[in-house]
Amino acid sequence: MRRPHVVILGAGFGGVYVAKRLKRAVRNGEIDLTIINRTNSFLFTPLLHEVATGGLSPRTVAEPLREIFARTGVRIIQGQVESINSVGRRLSVRTGEHSLKLDYDYLVIATGAETNFYGIPGAAENTLSLKSLKDAIKIRDRIIDAFEEAVVTEDEAKRRALLSFAIVGGGATGVEVAAELAEFIDGMVKRYYGDAHCRVGDPRHCRREEPKVALIHAGKELLEQFAPSLRASVYRHLSQKGVAVMVEAVVTEVTAEGLKLASGTAIPAATIIWTAGVKASAPVFEDVKPTLIGGRMAVDNYFRLLGSKDIFVLGDAAAYVDQYGGSHQKPLPQLAQVAEAQSETVAANVLASIRKQLLQDFHYESKGSMVSVGQWFAIGEIYSMHMAGRFTWWLWRTVYLFKFASWKKRIRIGFEWFIQMFFPRDITRIS
Repeated sequence: MRRPHVVILGAGFGGVYVAKRLKRAVRNGEIDLTIINRTNSFLFTPLLHEVATGGLSPRTVAEPLREIFARTGVRIIQGQVESINSVGRRLSVRTGEHSLKLDYDYLVIATGAETNFYGIPGAAENTLSLKSLKDAIKIRDRIIDAFEEAVVTEDEAKRRALLSFAIVGGGATGVEVAAELAEFIDGMVKRYYGDAHCRVGDPRHCRREEPKVALIHAGKELLEQFAPSLRASVYRHLSQKGVAVMVEAVVTEVTAEGLKLASGTAIPAATIIWTAGVKASAPVFEDVKPTLIGGRMAVDNYFRLLGSKDIFVLGDAAAYVDQYGGSHQKPLPQLAQVAEAQSETVAANVLASIRKQLLQDFHYESKGSMVSVGQWFAIGEIYSMHMAGRFTWWLWRTVYLFKFASWKKRIRIGFEWFIQMFFPRDITRIS
């Protein structure tokens, strides 16, 4: 008898955690399970900012899918889904130079999100995103290149531009990038660039105040979801690190020379990192048009795509409105914590659909949020508790450490964090 074939599109937090919860059914011979992902690894995106600023090596934040699901019977395909035929239950998949057709009985869409540039002229072409491992490596290389070029540049205006860095977006990622970048730059100047070779023909040392880091946010406050006291502590720490914070600063254009704001202000910067938002990455359907809410696919209270009984959607791609959250509710936020929580219900409902059982609905309860503000300091809200300081930073790291699937990976990242406390960040150019 043919086993039902479950296919998962995407191997982010949503897709991987659904697969982990279904692997027992695979072992028991109840289902066949295939994961399709653009890369062959699970990327731990919450720590990408540390890769981008020299705190962690690139391979530390990625786990091979074949290692996570070794000896489970789960099939892995590295490829891109070009289209979905929902009537025929068939996928068109591109794998390198080849294409294949893949049939499914149940489909789980966990395709995540991509950077949202909001149609701002020049933003896509002149900024650096932080959504993939390649993005993080590119940012790191750009920072290193900026200093290497600055130390041999005689043109003062060009030197100032090279040593000016801007982060657009004052959410959690933007704050974490700004803090880590300021520390990375400060360490580079102190150890490597603060000598007589910093300026051609000039015996003076590089000054620590020369590099400029600006955090630009369109809203009224950074991290608006946190309590005022916690936000105030973030402002203080960013200021101590030399980060210039600009709120209610709406970017209207990005050029190779810098940013232009709605106020008419021009901000020169040779390196601009874009963390201002994301949008759902939805696959192409051949025969239906999914209902979209803010670009995300609308689902019922079982996470089934509206109008479908065999397609489930979760994570950043899903517009799930919690029916227990009261009236006028918005779709749940696009966070790794949300996708992980949803995965349990989605996995249970896939199996319930196969077994002809009742499906479960879902209610989300946030476990809290934490944001690091460089080394040794973080803020957090866990249920009703407001936390800030070194202990919160340790807690933030501990929580993330145990999100990795294998002990091998946990030991490696723990070792790198330990080394970072005593040694300078690595400035080896990777690409």
